[in-house]
Amino acid sequence: MPTSWSLHPEVEQRLDPSWKRATKDKGSVFAGTDVAAWLADQGVDTITIVGFMTNNCDIATAVHAEELGLAAEVLGDATGAIHLANEVGQVSAEQLHQTLLVLLHSNFAAVASTEAWTAAVTAGEALPKSDLGTSATRGRAAFGG
Repeated sequence: MPTSWSLHPEVEQRLDPSWKRATKDKGSVFAGTDVAAWLADQGVDTITIVGFMTNNCDIATAVHAEELGLAAEVLGDATGAIHLANEVGQVSAEQLHQTLLVLLHSNFAAVASTEAWTAAVTAGEALPKSDLGTSATRGRAAFGG
C-alpha cells in the first residue's frame, strides 16, 4: 500500500531494525495489521498508547486491546484530541480529550501522566486502573442520582 507520509529524517535515523513498524488505515493499530500477532510472539501483555488522536486511534486501540486480552495504558499528557462539530453538537479538543480519558480509565485503560508511567515502569509496577462500577459510583456521588 503506498503511503503519503514519511518520518522526519531525525526520527528515521533513530529507528532500530528490531522495532516493529506497521502501516494502518483503520482506527485501531490491530485492525488489518499483524501487530497483535507480533506482540504475542514477543510475550507482550501490556501496550502503552501515545499520540493523536484520543478520539480516534487511541480509543479504538485501547478498546480492541481488551478483546485481544492485552492490558492498555494511555499517557494522557502524550495524547491529544481535536475540536469536533457536526449535526449532533460540538465539543472542544480539551473537553473531548478529558472526557475520553475519564471514559478510558473507567474500563479500557490505565490512564496516567508520562511521569507517573515512567515511575511505574522503573519500579516494575502496574499503573492503577479504575473500573466501570467504581467510576459509576463515584460519578453518582459527584453529580447525584
